[in-house]
Amino acid sequence: MIEITFLGSGGGRFITITQFRSTGGFHIQASRNVHVDPGPGALLRSWRYKLDPRKLDAIFVSHRHVDHCNDLEVMVEAMTGGALKKRGALIASKSVVYGDETHTPAIGRYHLDVLESVHIPEPGSRIPLGEEELIITPSQHSDPTTIGFRMKTRFGDISYIPDTAYFDELVRWHDGARLIIAAVTRPRDMGIPYHLSTDNAVEMLKNMEKKPEALVMTHIGMKMHLANPYKEAEYIENITGVKTYVAKEGLRVMINKKDIAVKTLRPARLV
Repeated sequence: MIEITFLGSGGGRFITITQFRSTGGFHIQASRNVHVDPGPGALLRSWRYKLDPRKLDAIFVSHRHVDHCNDLEVMVEAMTGGALKKRGALIASKSVVYGDETHTPAIGRYHLDVLESVHIPEPGSRIPLGEEELIITPSQHSDPTTIGFRMKTRFGDISYIPDTAYFDELVRWHDGARLIIAAVTRPRDMGIPYHLSTDNAVEMLKNMEKKPEALVMTHIGMKMHLANPYKEAEYIENITGVKTYVAKEGLRVMINKKDIAVKTLRPARLV
């Protein structure tokens, strides 16, 4: 079984600074343990849901915006046993490692040096992770180096679509994935540049020859939060026939050969 645990479902500046929805990204437990987009709260919420960050094997960061990478260094520190063991992989956009015109790097030389491997891949690159393999996918975001992935597993493919505008090639890259996790930031009729809306999610799914078994909406922005994302998910499901879930803190998606199931975890009490 593969388990995906969401440690937050929020995104965008106003959700991030209010924490109306937490922003810790999500954790994939397959043959390797991978943390995806460790935004603010990733470390705390890992412990809250009994996901020991010292057992991570890799961290994936889609781009340099703070709601995706704020906790990167501390998660690297955990993965490397307090930066005392050289281990683990970082798979990240170029902006995360080198910065860009408006951002410094999200990780410094001290933490880069304790990683076993650092990958700064382009779309189409293939990166083995234990029994799984990541195929890096493109995005069209205000950070032009933003990347997503399609994870090849023995139970089918799992796609992650981070912040992006809708573009036709999204369908080609993610068609046939069994599960799609997508940053659907805006509700119907309220789209903005560089982000997916409910309307875009519908268009993408309708254009797929082989639709996913399930879609998980994450990276919920303030407008989507106030519009009721569960109604937006119901709309997507009714139009496309694809089972659609809204991520929330503690949501666990379980994938095996036969089906995809979900449950909500109770947080551990922290002393």
